[in-house]
Amino acid sequence: MSLILPCAGSSTRFPNMKPKWLLTAPSGNLMIQEALKNIDLTNIKDIYITCLKEHTEKYNLDIHNLFINTNKNIYVIYLDKKTNNQPDTVLKTIQYFDIKGPIFIKDCDNSFSFDIIPGNYICSLKIDDKNNVDKLYNKSFIQINDVNEIINISEKNIISNQICIGGYSFSSSDLFIKLLSNLDITNENLFISHIIYQGIINDISFNSHNITKYYDWGTLDDWNKYKNEFKTLFIDIDGTLFLNSSEHFTPKWGDSEPILDNINHIKDMYNKGNVQIILTTSRKEEFREKTIQQLREYEVPYDNIIFNLLHCKRYLINDYSNTNPYPTAVSVNLKRDSSSLKDLL
Repeated sequence: MSLILPCAGSSTRFPNMKPKWLLTAPSGNLMIQEALKNIDLTNIKDIYITCLKEHTEKYNLDIHNLFINTNKNIYVIYLDKKTNNQPDTVLKTIQYFDIKGPIFIKDCDNSFSFDIIPGNYICSLKIDDKNNVDKLYNKSFIQINDVNEIINISEKNIISNQICIGGYSFSSSDLFIKLLSNLDITNENLFISHIIYQGIINDISFNSHNITKYYDWGTLDDWNKYKNEFKTLFIDIDGTLFLNSSEHFTPKWGDSEPILDNINHIKDMYNKGNVQIILTTSRKEEFREKTIQQLREYEVPYDNIIFNLLHCKRYLINDYSNTNPYPTAVSVNLKRDSSSLKDLL
């Protein structure tokens, strides 16, 4: 089975920056890598990526290296100019590589969890209080019957509480081409949903497969909203997580009592999986082992510790840009030994 990842758009919703699929996520991966991060590729043999030559040349990018850890065959086509629409991009990819057999088409500007299998289906999401998706007017919607068959699909027209989320499977590339042949490939407003509709009206069955953990990055606001869910916290140990202590006076470093309200709050934040914690301290390096023992005793989560800081005012300096908008640094001043960290963070 083949996976096709079209990236040949002009990214007009992301002005004055790299093409959206090349933007860096909080994890350090590019958006295009994050798009496949939660996809089970067990049934996928080949991954095909279609992009504009100007983008990879301008940023000196080796796309193959981005997916080397997938252990799949990676094929890339570099187009001289942008395509008319996403179906056109997929068609050019199929024709260029002569792709045969079942295909799965995945948008590059979102992420979701799903195990890819062959067949005719759409990955979908039910809109409810648990799955609050912005800008529904930009989505395509489906209606399904009692046996989970899609009976109608509509682009940017709300006809149900089920949306398509950018994962489309066709039992064969030939079927994709056949259905597309009935449509105007030059229409810039042609979408994959229109191809699915051609299947429906020609009595070709497409099913709906519900997905989980959906993140939409279709606009710059969506992308920034997603990134804002992540935080790197630099947290001082003494006076914040433990009662203030000293090298010279009691309580001494490693012997102070915990501030449990603050520790429990950062535990809750850390367990959500989108927080990195760097502990900072004026404690000297020779107190590392005793400090770590104290942290373990109270199960304080952290990713790293910086020792030997000066006992003085501290400044955090960080850059900002179009892709990392102002402000990129936030300071929280907590009264020594206060347990009110939750109210401030």
